[in-house]
Amino acid sequence: MWPHADSRRWLAAAVALWLALATPPLRASLESSMAWHMLMQLPLLAGVGYLAGVAWLQARSGSVAARTLKGTQSFNAGGATGIIAASFAMLLWMLPRGLDLARLDVAIDALKFATVPLAGLAIALSWPRLPVIARAVVHLEVIATFFRFGWGYLTAEQRLCLAYLTDDQARTGELLLWFGAIYAAAVTWRPLFGPAPRQQRELDKTA
Repeated sequence: MWPHADSRRWLAAAVALWLALATPPLRASLESSMAWHMLMQLPLLAGVGYLAGVAWLQARSGSVAARTLKGTQSFNAGGATGIIAASFAMLLWMLPRGLDLARLDVAIDALKFATVPLAGLAIALSWPRLPVIARAVVHLEVIATFFRFGWGYLTAEQRLCLAYLTDDQARTGELLLWFGAIYAAAVTWRPLFGPAPRQQRELDKTA
């Protein structure tokens, strides 16, 4: 299905990472802290799906995987469907209720281990298809989400999650604000201070 060595390596990495995260010791360790749960486990689970998506995109033309991918992408015009679905999935698990249920209910935790990788898979399949303007909008929404959740968790006067203490909640909010600031700096650095696009460089040479 995935005959190329690179795609097999991506897929093997995805499976290995998912199995590692699903082991009881590591899962319990990451879910013991709200910060680790939200800012480490969730991104890593999304990374599992993203790696699988990269492997899928490299499927050999004419194979079953390639035909399935073509059918899937027919519902993902411009990448919008996948990005919207992934956004809703990730936001769901960042909410206090979602974190609580995943921490306290094994069945809900298993659902998280299925849906978050699917969100990462959707991002891998959708991001290359997004227009530049749409990518900028997604970046802005990610930054806004970090700041919204960070401020909400940091300033809340009561515990929002039954499974985590107020200090852990405030620490998570502070880290979310830092992540939002770092993300904003990262995505704006290249357009503002990075090398000029190829077309602009060619115009500069002819000027």
